[in-house]
Amino acid sequence: MGKKSTVILGVALVVILAAAGFLYTRLAPGVQHDQLAQEPSQSEGSTSSSSSQQASPAPAFPMEDAQGNTVQLSDFLGDKPVFLNFWASTCSPCKQEMPDIQALYEQYGDQIHFVLVNVGAAMKDTREKAESYLTEQGFTFPVYYDVDYQAITTYGINSFPFSIFIDAQGNLVTYGQGMLSAELLQKGLNLIAPDVVPAP
Repeated sequence: MGKKSTVILGVALVVILAAAGFLYTRLAPGVQHDQLAQEPSQSEGSTSSSSSQQASPAPAFPMEDAQGNTVQLSDFLGDKPVFLNFWASTCSPCKQEMPDIQALYEQYGDQIHFVLVNVGAAMKDTREKAESYLTEQGFTFPVYYDVDYQAITTYGINSFPFSIFIDAQGNLVTYGQGMLSAELLQKGLNLIAPDVVPAP
């Protein structure tokens, strides 16, 4: 029984470490706090086939919408670029970047999916607190709720806010850890939707 428990714990640890290393291995390493990850280098002679070989599909996870319905991240992938943001109403830096996210949503929300995921208990937040904060501030971007840590575990995220930029083909492009300035948010959107969002 002791050996079996040790094996189970070992497997669980491997899964957790794999999740934690996901963004590091799938996107360019070296991201610093409050910055975007280094953009994938593109040589002048790169072809579309070589780009597709380097594509990193964004893994899906379940979440709940404001009405309590279960939706999947995959429901948003493949037709428009996706801006994915993990936040909590108990997180000061999260709240500081939200007015900029709202402004970008008002400008580009019909051409880019904005998926803001409240991480709930991971930051000692509740759906009631989050909804009250959103109403108080007048934010209208779409908000979803992580269920049983499935969203943050899928991406190995342990600090907030955390933003991920996914292109229209459903591939990870870049990400930012910590509060991003309006310029960096726009830069990330430009990377996934250059025909829609101008470079800052």
